[in-house]
Amino acid sequence: MTHSKTDESRIRVILVDDHIQVHKVVEILLRSTPDIELVATGANGREALCLCEQFQPDIVLMDVMMPVMDGIKATKELFERFPEIKVLVLSSFHDHESVYAMLRNGAVGYLTKSSLSKDLAATIRDTFHGKMVFSSEVGVHLVTPPQPAVNFHLTDRELQVLVLMAEGLNMPEIAAKLIVSPTTVKFHMENICKKLGIRTRSEALVIAAKNNLV
Repeated sequence: MTHSKTDESRIRVILVDDHIQVHKVVEILLRSTPDIELVATGANGREALCLCEQFQPDIVLMDVMMPVMDGIKATKELFERFPEIKVLVLSSFHDHESVYAMLRNGAVGYLTKSSLSKDLAATIRDTFHGKMVFSSEVGVHLVTPPQPAVNFHLTDRELQVLVLMAEGLNMPEIAAKLIVSPTTVKFHMENICKKLGIRTRSEALVIAAKNNLV
C-alpha cells in the first residue's frame, strides 16, 4: 500500500475492540479530524498484531478484555515486535490489575470508555507527541499506591526527571525545563529504568506512583 505525502502527515490509528458499538463511536469521533486517520479496526489481540504488521500505524487504541488474545498479551507482543507503535488503552476495566498490567507491558496511556467522547482526538494527538494520558478514574490508581514506598537510590536529578516525566513532559521539554541537553535527560532516563528494573517509561511511572516517588 502506498501513501501520499498528505496521508503520511496524518496520525494513523488502529482500533482493536470486540464491541461493534465502540467501533461506531470512535469512527464518528474521528470522522471530522483531518490530521487523524482510522486506518483499520480489529476485534481481538491476534488481529491487532496482524493489522499492525500490515498498516504500521502510529497508535493502537486497545481494549483489555477480548476473545482469542486479550489486550494485555497483545500489548506485550506489540511492544516487543513494533516498539515504535504507541498503545493507548481504551477499556471499561480500570482496576489496579488491568491498569498496571497494560502499562507494565508497554501501553503509554489509559482511557476508560466512559471518558471516550470528551476529546478523543486531542488525546490521540497528545499520545502521538509523547505525552502520557490517563482518565481520572485511572489516575486514582496511580496516586493511591497499593504498596508502601521503596528506596530505589535515585539521585536528586533523577527524581526531578521522573517527576517531570510523570507530568507528561517529553525528553526535549524536560531538557528545556532543567536547562540541560536532551542527551543528558536520556542518560538520566536510562539510569532510572536500570534502578527501577523496568523497560518502559510507562512502567517507570507506575512503579514511581506505587512507591510515592512522584
